[in-house]
Amino acid sequence: MNAALPPLMQESGVPFDVFIQSLTEQLDKAQAAMALKARVAKLPLTFAVKDVSLDLRAFVQMVDDDVFVRPAGPGDTEASTIRLSLTTITRSMVEENAVDFKAEAPEFSLREAMQGQLSDEDQRRLERIGVRTVEQLTELRKTAGADVVARLARMPVNRLQQALLSASAPRVTRIEAAPAGGQAGSRVHLQAPGLRSGRVPYVRAAGQDVPVVESDEGRLVLAPHAMQLGLDAEIDFGDGEVAHVPLAEGSIGRWAAGAPRAGDRGERP
Repeated sequence: MNAALPPLMQESGVPFDVFIQSLTEQLDKAQAAMALKARVAKLPLTFAVKDVSLDLRAFVQMVDDDVFVRPAGPGDTEASTIRLSLTTITRSMVEENAVDFKAEAPEFSLREAMQGQLSDEDQRRLERIGVRTVEQLTELRKTAGADVVARLARMPVNRLQQALLSASAPRVTRIEAAPAGGQAGSRVHLQAPGLRSGRVPYVRAAGQDVPVVESDEGRLVLAPHAMQLGLDAEIDFGDGEVAHVPLAEGSIGRWAAGAPRAGDRGERP
């Protein structure tokens, strides 16, 4: 390996995904050059690369959670053979099968929702099974038991149960201030992943009821009195499920002690 390369790259090579990206990027350049030639020369017929096959002699090893490949040099007889076969796909096929990297608000990131209960290693384990957002984690709460998910992610069941509970807690997404001189008060919008359509929770803050304006699948809109804004609100979803969340922008709720742990079955009673 070139001595100018970083020591890790000299010893381990390059991450496998970087290698694939570099290879496909050069194929993209070749395709762009052929398209340019066809446009400039106005050729009625030209040629394109449809499939590429490549046998790569390389050493493969794991560095943390990444697969690295280092091409074999002259005399390296113990290297493995990696057979790659690349073919063409359309843009719609890429979009259909690619991971959705839709950005989440930073205050509602997976790590923030876990409230310090999610380590870097736990996050990587969840990402391996396709869980990158709070929404994806709460969807698991509805579709799979914690024991199954824990086996797939190779996480302790009790730690995953705590993660599921934290992710399902209500959180304030937006506060609409009362219009100047208007009759209507402020509106507090919350995400409530465990809230089912047709259920209206009972909400109190500062010893008084908080009016519920809207209650829908996973969503809640409150109309608190001015003196209730910023204070801790108690949200009773029924069946003993009680959460607390400050009525302030970006607040993440917590489940009350003793609330039933229905999350490991993916359903509420």
